[in-house]
Amino acid sequence: MKLKKLNAILGIAIIAALLCHAGTMTYSLITHWYNFTVCKYFAHLAETIMFLHVLISICIFFFSSDGSSLLRYPRRNISTIVQRASAVLIIVLVHMHISNYAHMATGETLTPAEALFNCLIECVYILSVFAHTAVSFSKALVTLGFVRSVRASVRLERIVYAVCAVLAAAAVFAVIRFFIGDII
Repeated sequence: MKLKKLNAILGIAIIAALLCHAGTMTYSLITHWYNFTVCKYFAHLAETIMFLHVLISICIFFFSSDGSSLLRYPRRNISTIVQRASAVLIIVLVHMHISNYAHMATGETLTPAEALFNCLIECVYILSVFAHTAVSFSKALVTLGFVRSVRASVRLERIVYAVCAVLAAAAVFAVIRFFIGDII
């Protein structure tokens, strides 16, 4: 249980760092203001915490009984399946996400095909991150003991899903505008 609590704390810390990173990047992509130091600070912080979070998640999954009960309660575990699937997508796409903005630092111009591909990868990555956040946030607060009733958990989940949907829509809008705004 101590590992789960530590992982929940790391998850909340990642959410805070990612919200700061996503906020500065969304603002940057919409306004064309870009401060390398500010944008990268939150990204590197989130990346470091994410590495620890992934390691602990793997330990919990493989060395505790947490990964074995998905078939027992299929309707209640849809969120767990979404959580795990989005985690895999995040791990697979994070390198591409980081490299998608390398041209900003070098001043390169992307071809329309490269811009479209980068846009697609970014949209999938962003949706995966916000889906994972939406599913994981209330679980983390339950694990830490901040939310104790099912009713409060359901309310919190609805609020978090709504907030994540709005933030994901803003981030996807910014990415589409940045990568393919000039193409259209």
